[in-house]
Amino acid sequence: MKTTITASDSLRLKRRDRTVLAVATMSLMAMAAVLGAAAALMVPAGLPYDEPSHWSTVMYFAERWTLPVLGAPGVTYEGQQTPLYYIIAAALAGVTADSAFMAVRLFGVLGHALLVGLTAVILRETIRDGNLVVVIAGAAFIALNPMLIVMSASVQNDTWALVWGLAAIAVVLLTRATNRTWVSGILVGILASLSVLTKLSMAPLAIAIVAAYVIRRQIVQAVVVSGVVAAATGWWLVRNLVLYGDLTGQSAVARTGAVFTNTPIDPVYVGRTVLTYLTLPTEYLRNTIAAPAWVDAAALLVGLIILTGLVLLFTRYRRRCDGHSLLLLTIVALTSASAWLVQVVFGWPVAFRTAYGVFPLVALAVGAATQISRRRWVHIAVVCLTTVLQIITLVWVALAVRGAPDASMLLL
Repeated sequence: MKTTITASDSLRLKRRDRTVLAVATMSLMAMAAVLGAAAALMVPAGLPYDEPSHWSTVMYFAERWTLPVLGAPGVTYEGQQTPLYYIIAAALAGVTADSAFMAVRLFGVLGHALLVGLTAVILRETIRDGNLVVVIAGAAFIALNPMLIVMSASVQNDTWALVWGLAAIAVVLLTRATNRTWVSGILVGILASLSVLTKLSMAPLAIAIVAAYVIRRQIVQAVVVSGVVAAATGWWLVRNLVLYGDLTGQSAVARTGAVFTNTPIDPVYVGRTVLTYLTLPTEYLRNTIAAPAWVDAAALLVGLIILTGLVLLFTRYRRRCDGHSLLLLTIVALTSASAWLVQVVFGWPVAFRTAYGVFPLVALAVGAATQISRRRWVHIAVVCLTTVLQIITLVWVALAVRGAPDASMLLL
């Protein structure tokens, strides 16, 4: 018997779907917050890579309220970073006193929870057929991602740089049908600027947004976003050029006494690095914990799910996505990954975290992987498999960190 759906039924279904998605998203955000808070409590202070230098820079701002200069006393190598995160973290540290370190860690946890919500919004705007399984699967991948959880629960600027960047992407998608081109361009420009002012390596994301506008012949938005970002961030590049002789300040990092070694690059190294930084926090925890074979296998399976989803996304499932949205996510991902790869090829020891603009497309790929079959039970099975793989990896990380020798590098 064929059921006829009337207009009112359709509206009621849409409202129900919105409610289901809102509840699922809020639940995943809460889950990310709880897991992140647990990681903030469990991981020794200073064990996450770069955390000692990030915390030192937060304290520098809290004590002096002036921009650090590489080579000056008390300035560590993260003093080269754009200042927004440190200003906010320093203000937070100032009002939380003895609990400052944990408060700043939890600030990152809040950022991760917001990333989950923003991912859900981006995927909802990308999936033209309103498939809730795809959206929820992608958001769950971000919420339960072991690397993002451990990273966000440390003192670092990556998470909030991503929050501002994904917020800019979300606004682009939410306003793509509006006639208020100036308003949307200014708002996107402000958010992209906040992202770059939080971490300079997010500049490729801003460039990608402008490129996507140009490709879509939305020239007004492209010009407005470019102008806002240039006006808001250009002073930082000029400052670096005056102080250090280059736009990023990278050439002056050696003045802080920090020495970084380059790893010989080859396809195996690139593949392993990308997979690790998308799935496991082992390198981020200074390799003090080593993944056993079964954890590596779980990470590899997650990688295969992502790869399967990417293939489906650009073949069969592409027709069920909004073309503008998919184009934007693809350009952002390719620009972010290419910028990282170019730096590595030229000998700069840069972690793949600088290419985390790939995460919206990766989350979409995880969602698309659920559509490998038309059978609903297969959709659910793929979601469950990805979730289980991430949860058992999280359990292993928790046990491994507890059993690892005290590698704390911060005395608080």
